[in-house]
Amino acid sequence: MTFKTLTLEDRALFRAGEKARPPATSDAVFTNIFIWRSYYRPIWAEAHGCLCLIFQPREAEPFGLPPVGAGDRLAAMDFLMRELSSRTAAPSLRQIPADLAEMAVQAGRPWQSVHDRDNDDYVYASRQLITLGGRRMHQKKNHYNFFVSHNQFECLPITRDLTPDLLAVEESWVAAKEGQNMPSSRLRYEIESVHELLRHMDDLEQSGLAIRISGKIEGFTMGELISPDTALVHVEKANHDIRGLFVALTSHFCREFFSETTYVNREQDLGLPGLRHSKESLKPDHMRRKYILSPA
Repeated sequence: MTFKTLTLEDRALFRAGEKARPPATSDAVFTNIFIWRSYYRPIWAEAHGCLCLIFQPREAEPFGLPPVGAGDRLAAMDFLMRELSSRTAAPSLRQIPADLAEMAVQAGRPWQSVHDRDNDDYVYASRQLITLGGRRMHQKKNHYNFFVSHNQFECLPITRDLTPDLLAVEESWVAAKEGQNMPSSRLRYEIESVHELLRHMDDLEQSGLAIRISGKIEGFTMGELISPDTALVHVEKANHDIRGLFVALTSHFCREFFSETTYVNREQDLGLPGLRHSKESLKPDHMRRKYILSPA
Protein backbone atom coordinates (compact mmCIF):
# COMPACT_ATOMS: atom_id res chain seq x y z
CA MET A 1 0.00 0.00 0.00
CA THR A 2 1.42 3.36 -1.04
CA PHE A 3 1.95 6.10 1.54
CA LYS A 4 1.46 9.70 0.45
CA THR A 5 2.99 12.94 1.64
CA LEU A 6 0.43 15.06 3.48
CA THR A 7 -0.75 18.23 1.71
CA LEU A 8 -3.49 20.79 2.20
CA GLU A 9 -5.55 18.98 -0.45
CA ASP A 10 -5.95 16.06 2.00
CA ARG A 11 -7.86 18.28 4.42
CA ALA A 12 -11.38 17.23 3.32
CA LEU A 13 -10.60 13.52 3.71
CA PHE A 14 -9.14 14.00 7.19
CA ARG A 15 -11.97 16.29 8.27
CA ALA A 16 -14.47 13.62 7.20
CA GLY A 17 -12.58 11.07 9.31
CA GLU A 18 -12.55 13.43 12.29
CA LYS A 19 -16.28 13.99 11.95
CA ALA A 20 -16.98 10.25 11.72
CA ARG A 21 -15.04 9.66 14.97
CA PRO A 22 -14.11 12.87 16.78
CA PRO A 23 -10.48 12.79 17.94
CA ALA A 24 -9.94 12.04 21.63
CA THR A 25 -6.62 13.87 21.71
CA SER A 26 -4.89 16.72 19.90
CA ASP A 27 -2.19 14.95 17.93
CA ALA A 28 -3.98 13.46 14.91
CA VAL A 29 -6.13 16.53 14.22
CA PHE A 30 -5.43 17.63 10.64
CA THR A 31 -4.48 21.19 11.60
CA ASN A 32 -1.73 20.04 13.95
CA ILE A 33 -0.39 17.55 11.44
CA PHE A 34 -0.39 20.12 8.66
CA ILE A 35 1.24 23.06 10.44
CA TRP A 36 3.99 20.86 11.88
CA ARG A 37 4.60 18.92 8.66
CA SER A 38 8.08 20.37 8.04
CA TYR A 39 9.27 18.93 11.33
CA TYR A 40 7.39 15.63 11.47
CA ARG A 41 7.28 14.95 7.69
CA PRO A 42 3.97 13.03 7.84
CA ILE A 43 2.94 10.39 5.35
CA TRP A 44 -0.39 8.59 5.26
CA ALA A 45 -2.33 5.74 3.68
CA GLU A 46 -5.88 4.40 3.85
CA ALA A 47 -6.31 1.00 5.47
CA HIS A 48 -9.20 -0.80 7.18
CA GLY A 49 -11.47 2.21 6.87
CA CYS A 50 -8.99 4.50 8.61
CA LEU A 51 -6.37 7.06 7.66
CA CYS A 52 -3.05 5.72 8.91
CA LEU A 53 -0.30 8.22 9.71
CA ILE A 54 3.45 7.88 10.10
CA PHE A 55 5.59 10.72 11.38
CA GLN A 56 9.23 10.86 10.26
CA PRO A 57 10.67 13.53 12.59
CA ARG A 58 14.07 14.95 11.90
CA GLU A 59 16.76 13.41 14.10
CA ALA A 60 14.40 10.73 15.45
CA GLU A 61 12.95 7.34 14.50
CA PRO A 62 9.63 7.24 12.62
CA PHE A 63 6.48 6.36 14.58
CA GLY A 64 2.78 5.87 13.99
CA LEU A 65 -0.14 7.95 15.27
CA PRO A 66 -3.68 6.99 16.27
CA PRO A 67 -5.70 6.00 13.18
CA VAL A 68 -8.19 8.64 12.01
CA GLY A 69 -11.76 7.70 11.12
CA ALA A 70 -14.49 5.26 12.04
CA GLY A 71 -12.95 2.07 10.63
CA ASP A 72 -11.25 -0.87 12.38
CA ARG A 73 -8.63 0.92 14.48
CA LEU A 74 -7.00 -2.26 15.80
CA ALA A 75 -6.48 -3.60 12.28
CA ALA A 76 -5.18 -0.18 11.25
CA MET A 77 -2.67 -0.25 14.10
CA ASP A 78 -1.57 -3.74 13.08
CA PHE A 79 -1.00 -2.37 9.59
CA LEU A 80 1.00 0.59 10.93
CA MET A 81 3.16 -1.59 13.17
CA ARG A 82 4.02 -3.89 10.25
CA GLU A 83 4.89 -0.92 8.06
CA LEU A 84 7.03 0.66 10.76
CA SER A 85 8.87 -2.63 11.32
CA SER A 86 10.11 -2.36 7.75
CA ARG A 87 11.30 1.22 8.31
CA THR A 88 12.93 1.14 11.75
CA ALA A 89 14.41 -1.28 14.27
CA ALA A 90 12.30 0.36 16.98
CA PRO A 91 8.70 0.51 15.70
CA SER A 92 6.19 2.27 17.93
CA LEU A 93 2.79 3.91 17.95
CA ARG A 94 2.70 7.14 19.94
CA GLN A 95 0.13 9.57 21.33
CA ILE A 96 -2.32 6.66 21.58
CA PRO A 97 -5.39 7.59 23.67
CA ALA A 98 -5.96 5.54 26.82
CA ASP A 99 -9.08 3.78 25.52
CA LEU A 100 -7.33 2.67 22.35
CA ALA A 101 -4.23 1.49 24.23
CA GLU A 102 -6.47 -0.51 26.58
CA MET A 103 -8.33 -1.97 23.59
CA ALA A 104 -5.06 -3.21 22.12
CA VAL A 105 -4.04 -4.82 25.43
CA GLN A 106 -7.44 -6.48 25.88
CA ALA A 107 -7.30 -7.78 22.31
CA GLY A 108 -4.03 -9.55 23.14
CA ARG A 109 -1.75 -7.57 20.85
CA PRO A 110 1.91 -8.44 21.62
CA TRP A 111 2.76 -4.86 22.50
CA GLN A 112 3.83 -3.16 25.67
CA SER A 113 1.95 -0.04 26.70
CA VAL A 114 3.78 2.80 28.49
CA HIS A 115 2.14 5.95 29.79
CA ASP A 116 3.61 9.07 28.11
CA ARG A 117 2.95 11.75 30.75
CA ASP A 118 4.79 14.51 28.85
CA ASN A 119 2.26 14.25 26.02
CA ASP A 120 -0.97 14.02 28.02
CA ASP A 121 -3.48 16.68 26.96
CA TYR A 122 -4.78 19.20 29.49
CA VAL A 123 -8.55 19.55 29.20
CA TYR A 124 -10.38 22.39 30.95
CA ALA A 125 -14.01 23.24 31.61
CA SER A 126 -14.80 26.08 29.24
CA ARG A 127 -17.10 27.78 31.75
CA GLN A 128 -14.33 27.82 34.36
CA LEU A 129 -11.89 29.49 31.94
CA ILE A 130 -14.50 32.10 31.07
CA THR A 131 -15.63 33.01 34.58
CA LEU A 132 -12.43 32.21 36.54
CA GLY A 133 -14.85 31.49 39.37
CA GLY A 134 -14.42 29.46 42.54
CA ARG A 135 -11.67 28.98 45.09
CA ARG A 136 -9.50 26.96 42.69
CA MET A 137 -9.23 29.91 40.31
CA HIS A 138 -8.80 32.62 42.95
CA GLN A 139 -5.17 33.40 42.05
CA LYS A 140 -5.92 33.54 38.32
CA LYS A 141 -8.89 35.78 38.98
CA ASN A 142 -6.60 38.15 40.88
CA HIS A 143 -4.17 38.27 37.95
CA TYR A 144 -7.06 38.93 35.58
CA ASN A 145 -8.44 41.73 37.76
CA PHE A 146 -4.98 43.31 37.95
CA PHE A 147 -4.69 43.20 34.18
CA VAL A 148 -8.11 44.77 33.62
CA SER A 149 -7.54 47.54 36.14
CA HIS A 150 -4.04 48.46 34.95
CA ASN A 151 -4.41 48.32 31.16
CA GLN A 152 -6.46 50.02 28.47
CA PHE A 153 -6.97 47.07 26.14
CA GLU A 154 -9.19 45.83 23.34
CA CYS A 155 -9.91 42.33 22.03
CA LEU A 156 -9.73 41.86 18.27
CA PRO A 157 -10.79 38.90 16.11
CA ILE A 158 -7.75 37.78 14.12
CA THR A 159 -7.80 38.81 10.46
CA ARG A 160 -5.13 38.63 7.79
CA ASP A 161 -4.18 42.29 8.12
CA LEU A 162 -2.97 41.60 11.67
CA THR A 163 -0.43 39.00 10.54
CA PRO A 164 2.71 41.22 10.78
CA ASP A 165 1.81 42.23 14.35
CA LEU A 166 1.09 38.64 15.36
CA LEU A 167 4.38 37.41 13.93
CA ALA A 168 6.15 40.12 15.92
CA VAL A 169 4.53 38.74 19.09
CA GLU A 170 5.63 35.22 18.11
CA GLU A 171 9.23 36.30 17.51
CA SER A 172 9.34 38.10 20.87
CA TRP A 173 7.98 34.99 22.57
CA VAL A 174 10.63 32.81 20.94
CA ALA A 175 13.39 35.24 21.88
CA ALA A 176 12.24 35.03 25.50
CA LYS A 177 12.33 31.22 25.35
CA GLU A 178 15.83 30.94 23.86
CA GLY A 179 18.30 29.66 26.41
CA GLN A 180 15.56 27.94 28.41
CA ASN A 181 14.74 24.22 28.36
CA MET A 182 13.01 24.19 24.97
CA PRO A 183 15.40 22.91 22.24
CA SER A 184 16.41 25.54 19.67
CA SER A 185 15.37 23.23 16.81
CA ARG A 186 11.89 22.97 18.35
CA LEU A 187 11.68 26.76 18.55
CA ARG A 188 12.53 27.13 14.85
CA TYR A 189 9.71 24.83 13.85
CA GLU A 190 7.45 26.49 16.41
CA ILE A 191 7.84 29.73 14.45
CA GLU A 192 7.11 27.95 11.19
CA SER A 193 4.00 26.26 12.59
CA VAL A 194 2.57 29.63 13.64
CA HIS A 195 3.36 31.07 10.18
CA GLU A 196 1.49 28.17 8.60
CA LEU A 197 -1.47 28.54 10.93
CA LEU A 198 -1.80 32.24 10.10
CA ARG A 199 -1.24 31.71 6.38
CA HIS A 200 -3.95 29.05 6.15
CA MET A 201 -6.31 30.13 8.94
CA ASP A 202 -9.32 30.27 6.60
CA ASP A 203 -8.56 26.91 4.98
CA LEU A 204 -8.08 25.36 8.43
CA GLU A 205 -11.23 27.02 9.82
CA GLN A 206 -9.48 28.70 12.73
CA SER A 207 -10.89 31.17 15.22
CA GLY A 208 -8.49 33.67 16.73
CA LEU A 209 -8.32 36.52 19.21
CA ALA A 210 -5.68 39.18 19.79
CA ILE A 211 -5.33 41.67 22.64
CA ARG A 212 -4.08 45.17 21.86
CA ILE A 213 -2.77 47.42 24.62
CA SER A 214 -2.04 51.10 23.99
CA GLY A 215 -2.05 50.53 20.23
CA LYS A 216 0.23 47.46 20.25
CA ILE A 217 -0.78 43.82 19.98
CA GLU A 218 0.73 42.03 22.97
CA GLY A 219 -0.82 38.56 22.70
CA PHE A 220 -2.92 36.27 20.52
CA THR A 221 -4.43 32.80 20.51
CA MET A 222 -6.03 30.51 17.90
CA GLY A 223 -8.05 27.31 17.92
CA GLU A 224 -10.94 25.32 16.51
CA LEU A 225 -13.85 23.08 17.43
CA ILE A 226 -12.82 19.42 17.05
CA SER A 227 -15.98 17.75 18.35
CA PRO A 228 -19.47 18.83 19.43
CA ASP A 229 -18.24 19.36 23.01
CA THR A 230 -14.51 20.13 22.72
CA ALA A 231 -12.42 22.98 21.33
CA LEU A 232 -8.68 22.72 20.72
CA VAL A 233 -6.24 25.60 21.25
CA HIS A 234 -3.32 25.42 18.82
CA VAL A 235 -1.34 28.49 19.77
CA GLU A 236 -1.21 31.04 22.59
CA LYS A 237 1.56 33.65 22.59
CA ALA A 238 1.79 36.75 24.74
CA ASN A 239 4.15 39.15 26.48
CA HIS A 240 5.21 37.44 29.73
CA ASP A 241 6.06 40.78 31.30
CA ILE A 242 2.42 41.92 31.38
CA ARG A 243 0.78 40.49 34.49
CA GLY A 244 -2.52 38.77 33.80
CA LEU A 245 -2.27 38.96 30.01
CA PHE A 246 -2.21 35.21 29.44
CA VAL A 247 -5.23 34.52 31.64
CA ALA A 248 -7.13 37.44 30.08
CA LEU A 249 -6.33 36.09 26.61
CA THR A 250 -7.57 32.61 27.52
CA SER A 251 -10.72 33.86 29.22
CA HIS A 252 -11.78 36.29 26.50
CA PHE A 253 -11.01 33.81 23.72
CA CYS A 254 -13.22 31.14 25.27
CA ARG A 255 -15.92 33.71 25.99
CA GLU A 256 -15.93 34.96 22.41
CA PHE A 257 -15.74 31.68 20.50
CA PHE A 258 -16.35 28.69 22.79
CA SER A 259 -18.95 29.79 25.34
CA GLU A 260 -21.26 26.93 24.26
CA THR A 261 -18.45 24.35 24.34
CA THR A 262 -18.10 22.05 27.35
CA TYR A 263 -14.33 21.52 27.20
CA VAL A 264 -11.20 23.23 25.93
CA ASN A 265 -8.15 21.07 25.14
CA ARG A 266 -4.95 23.10 25.56
CA GLU A 267 -2.61 20.29 24.45
CA GLN A 268 0.44 18.87 26.22
CA ASP A 269 3.36 20.30 28.20
CA LEU A 270 6.14 18.27 26.47
CA GLY A 271 7.76 17.73 29.87
CA LEU A 272 8.91 21.37 30.03
CA PRO A 273 8.76 22.52 33.68
CA GLY A 274 7.61 26.07 32.96
CA LEU A 275 4.90 24.94 30.56
CA ARG A 276 3.74 22.23 32.97
CA HIS A 277 3.43 24.75 35.80
CA SER A 278 1.48 27.12 33.57
CA LYS A 279 -0.98 24.47 32.42
CA GLU A 280 -1.44 22.99 35.89
CA SER A 281 -2.06 26.43 37.39
CA LEU A 282 -5.19 26.82 35.25
CA LYS A 283 -6.65 23.76 37.03
CA PRO A 284 -7.58 21.28 34.27
CA ASP A 285 -10.87 19.44 34.57
CA HIS A 286 -9.10 16.25 33.52
CA MET A 287 -6.15 14.90 31.53
CA ARG A 288 -6.36 12.93 28.29
CA ARG A 289 -3.77 10.26 28.95
CA LYS A 290 -1.64 8.96 26.07
CA TYR A 291 0.48 5.86 25.64
CA ILE A 292 3.37 4.53 23.60
CA LEU A 293 2.79 1.08 22.13
CA SER A 294 5.77 -0.99 21.01
CA PRO A 295 6.53 -4.70 20.46
CA ALA A 296 6.87 -6.49 23.80
